[in-house]
Amino acid sequence: MTDKSSMPSEAIETYRDALRAIWLRSAYDRGFISNPFWGDEAANLGLKRTEVLLDMLGRPHEQFPIIHVAGSKGKGSTCAFAASIGTAAGYRTGLYTSPHLHAFRERIAIGGVPISEESFTQIARNVLSVVEELERERDELGEVTAFELVTAMAFLFFANEGSDLAVIEVGMGGTLDATNVVDPVVSVITALDFEHTRVLGLTLAEIAANKAGIIKQGRPVVSLAQEPESLRVIDKTARKKESRLLLAGRDWTASGNWQDFEVSTPWGRFEQLRASLPGDHQVQNAGAAVVSTLLLNEIGGEVSESAIKEGLATAVWPGRFEVVQLAGQPRFILDGAHTPASARAFAQAVLAEDANSNRAVVIGMMAEKDPGDFARELAVLNAPIIVTASKSPRAASIPNVRAGVEAAGLQTTSASDVQSALSAASKVVGVKGTVIVTGSLAIVAEAREALGLAVPDPAVDDEAFAQTGIVHE
Repeated sequence: MTDKSSMPSEAIETYRDALRAIWLRSAYDRGFISNPFWGDEAANLGLKRTEVLLDMLGRPHEQFPIIHVAGSKGKGSTCAFAASIGTAAGYRTGLYTSPHLHAFRERIAIGGVPISEESFTQIARNVLSVVEELERERDELGEVTAFELVTAMAFLFFANEGSDLAVIEVGMGGTLDATNVVDPVVSVITALDFEHTRVLGLTLAEIAANKAGIIKQGRPVVSLAQEPESLRVIDKTARKKESRLLLAGRDWTASGNWQDFEVSTPWGRFEQLRASLPGDHQVQNAGAAVVSTLLLNEIGGEVSESAIKEGLATAVWPGRFEVVQLAGQPRFILDGAHTPASARAFAQAVLAEDANSNRAVVIGMMAEKDPGDFARELAVLNAPIIVTASKSPRAASIPNVRAGVEAAGLQTTSASDVQSALSAASKVVGVKGTVIVTGSLAIVAEAREALGLAVPDPAVDDEAFAQTGIVHE
């Protein structure tokens, strides 16, 4: 299952050591989650393992209220909005998300500030020492995986730092995800789509059943509007769990554009809202965040209209319709869209927000994605496509992506790496044009680094791949 060969807890002295200790416990093409293809039995054992680990750590995840978020599209944005509202409302708000863009510690943040390298190193060493004890005493549970380890680290860090709210993003799926050990104040299900079908199921009903696994007994669930096939599953699960379902379009509404919208809820209407994240598709994600944070008031919270406005307007979520304008260069729009549905929403946002029709698109994808279906949604941009590949071990090869894009009837060229692709696209559009970078968060991360916006983590293996784990896509 894993290869923990030479990184005992006492050997962790630096941030790089901590990253390597995590990496050595991974097995999904050396990403940072357990292999999802091991099956449900292994995943169920992982949930049990995570529960026992948290028991041994003093059950830190029970020391603060939690908003638990699953979905196929928009869950990261929804988490960012909800955490920002929580911070604006005066909560010391933890945020646990995946993947990261550049530094692994981005996954664990409080008040929008990632955990420091020093704190990350210390908490990795502390949790790993407990992991070693668990594995000695309960060998029937197997070895703790990288994602289980980091999930426990996040909960312990939030508890140690006195967090009084945490927003927790599901890694993959819902039912069998390591985060599903929590008993949240509210569960949130964002828009569902076909994704990870080899793991989550081939139908929307199967995918919805997996996502709905985060609904807990007697706890409310907030859901965006869903296809009928998905909604039937969510509604049935909510009824079975005696969970109050707050459904978009029925129990609450969000309408308008991202620069001026309103959210009508059971607790009142909130008007003249503005989202910090561009694109009208963000209005629904923001609405889900508003409703979920307002539910905190039912347990004695104080989320006000001013906190909602401030939180929505100041949320930060890099790499999601991120506009970058540097002197002497084209305008860049970076977005980690990686499914056909997210590509469709992204393309519509580009048409609405980018007045420049002189565009070029840089695409790089993960191997399990369908490049033809994805690129077909970008055809409305009427822009040349340059295919490249990230350094991620899970990246699709350039020939495979080109073949898929061309099979969809679109013409492409290619570049050997992201830096070369950006240069080629910039030459095509000139300094007054727009370069669009999309297809995966791995590509977006490398583009941001190439543009001088960030520095990646150190390589964690002597054979070195520098991309330390862009995995949940």
